[in-house]
Amino acid sequence: SIYSYEFSPVVWQNILKTSRGTALFTNPATAVNCGGAPQKIAYLAESAWRSAGVRNQIDIKFFTPSPGVFACPYYCKALDKIMAEKGIQANVKTNLVEVDGENQLATFERGDGEIFTQKFDFLHVTPPMSAPNFLQDSGLTNASGFVDVDKETCQHSRYPNVFALGDCSSLPTSKTYSAVSGQAPVVVHNVQSMLRSKPSEANAAYDGYTACPILVGDSKLMMAEFNGYTMEPAPTFWPLDQRVPRWVFYFMKRFVFEQVYWHLMPIGRWFGKRTIFEPPLVRRMLNGTQGIAAAASMVPPSISSALKADIAAPVGDGSSHGAEASSGDLKPALLGVVTPHVPGDISLTGSLPAEAVAALAPRYRGWLYLNPSDHAAFHAKEIRAARCELDNVHLPGGFSGGVPTTEHAEAILEAMARLPRPQMLQCTSGNRSGAALLLWLAKSTGRSVETAALLAQDMELKFYKCTSCGPVWEWLSQQVGQTSADAIPQERTKFVVEQLFDNQGSSTFTYLLACSDTEEAVLIDPVLGMEERDLTLLTERGLKLKYIVNTHCHADHVTSGGLIKKLRPGVKTVIAKDSSAAADIHVADLDTLEFGRYSLEALATPGHTPGCMSFVLRGPGEPRAVFTGDTLLIRGCGRTDFQQGDAEQLYDSIHSRIFTLPDDTKVYPGHDYKGRNISTVKEEHQFNPRLNKGKVEFVRIMAGLNLPHPKLMDIAVPANLRCGEQD
Repeated sequence: SIYSYEFSPVVWQNILKTSRGTALFTNPATAVNCGGAPQKIAYLAESAWRSAGVRNQIDIKFFTPSPGVFACPYYCKALDKIMAEKGIQANVKTNLVEVDGENQLATFERGDGEIFTQKFDFLHVTPPMSAPNFLQDSGLTNASGFVDVDKETCQHSRYPNVFALGDCSSLPTSKTYSAVSGQAPVVVHNVQSMLRSKPSEANAAYDGYTACPILVGDSKLMMAEFNGYTMEPAPTFWPLDQRVPRWVFYFMKRFVFEQVYWHLMPIGRWFGKRTIFEPPLVRRMLNGTQGIAAAASMVPPSISSALKADIAAPVGDGSSHGAEASSGDLKPALLGVVTPHVPGDISLTGSLPAEAVAALAPRYRGWLYLNPSDHAAFHAKEIRAARCELDNVHLPGGFSGGVPTTEHAEAILEAMARLPRPQMLQCTSGNRSGAALLLWLAKSTGRSVETAALLAQDMELKFYKCTSCGPVWEWLSQQVGQTSADAIPQERTKFVVEQLFDNQGSSTFTYLLACSDTEEAVLIDPVLGMEERDLTLLTERGLKLKYIVNTHCHADHVTSGGLIKKLRPGVKTVIAKDSSAAADIHVADLDTLEFGRYSLEALATPGHTPGCMSFVLRGPGEPRAVFTGDTLLIRGCGRTDFQQGDAEQLYDSIHSRIFTLPDDTKVYPGHDYKGRNISTVKEEHQFNPRLNKGKVEFVRIMAGLNLPHPKLMDIAVPANLRCGEQD
């Protein structure tokens, strides 16, 4: 471990000696000195193994008991991407509990209590950490073993003549040297005030600033600066995006900070973001405090304790608080508030005391209350006092009794569409709030019941498995509608997207796209045998078919492109140039196909086959949709074991071309076999069990699928190479 004085000198030697096998890097369940270091060493090792030409022979895994790989959400997502690009498998909510060095076995415990072992060839351990024993035995520490001080003044909670800063303190921010640089001037001022017998002037306040320079290998470094209290980014080097690793930051770390550490900070002449210039001290407002801090100060002691608990709010576990940017030390998660990653700015909660609602409300712009207006826990006054727009729709069910109806659904959807974001949904337990959120997600994107159920499970919405919630799920299922076998209209004002399903064997989705103004239309991935359905729909809508687009040369069905072209001679067939298949138009990456006011932009996404193309819908109103064919499926992806498939290439295609689209881009897949019909980029990035892992693990999963070849493969591939014409 690099954290061990005894063993750190040999860590690099052992890295260079390792040439194959499994390498594990761990982060403990305690606070650690420099929270980024446990993954820094993983990046440096990966870079060394890549330089030595042995990277493909080493499976790298990173384990952390935290819900994300980094505490600040702003940098966490960027680090997730870096790990994915480097093929490092990130395992969150997983804690190292035992090491058997003789047999090279590491034992881990997941957040749900599951115990499992992992064989290793290289193991780097970041050990659990605490304050020194002499402090823990002194009576000065809290239950976690750190000196119990006020998070702003750094003054002890019980002994006013005691102050603490840095790693030994209970300050709920990252334990880094940069944090100390912000704490030191505060402690100096406040101690001097106490020495002058002027305790009322001991009110300088530390604001939570910290920084973690994260080496990612290749002489590049991410300069992660943030507020450890609010988890907001606090960048110094604007307009540079500090989530992007840069060589200039590495240069600063390697040559500038070394001098700072040894020659300026020990004598108190380095002040973090302000470098050598002493900052004007922020004074703690003892009277007249406004906003959330004032509201929290009115909360009874038991709730106040929760609001000010010395732990950071969870991130990266399906919750990232929608109004986290607000000031103050409020920890919504400790009050039972959950903000699912999808969509990311709508929170769910149950009943709360009036004081807690007053503390929460300034974080939100919209608030929907789902109990009756005379409910004892409806604190409308506190919500309106925070200038938060409020609406009340009584959704029956659960402990409130009654049966919800379509009218209730319509009222909820209208309110959620009208209320501004960030938005809070509140009921008694948070269950019906989750149902309301899922209703809105399903209806706003045209999801099938099966797709809605999958999303409920992935988002861990409590109502989905609730035995006391009454008929809420049955009601929601009725509102969402039928399965994906039906045509699902998505938009009828400017453009049309119709999703059609082949239920005769291939489970293929065919898409009809059209511009309502010009009535020009496109068919994507039509299936031979379903052409009558497709052409009838075109005729009924009065649409003029312009293009037939195939996302790739299919192996599980024959395209009807050639037959439709004969029936509609003006139609042009389209496929990727790299597919080697016949068509009127061969497209390359970023080519566009225009139909009326809209167009399809081709994205080369090889991997399932060399000629796979995804198509992004462009046009007025930013429709934000991508048609992924077999490249990206709902919680899955296309296979890579035939037609020159390449798992590594597929992984790169999805992560670099599709997952970089806006999070709310709708994903329309080429197939589904479980009744699901639509997803989003954010959902697949977050929840796709194959693709939310590192590249090495993905390749291993794909190699182990052992699927039978499609039944029609020997017929379909030769025919599709000739645009569907069969011998």
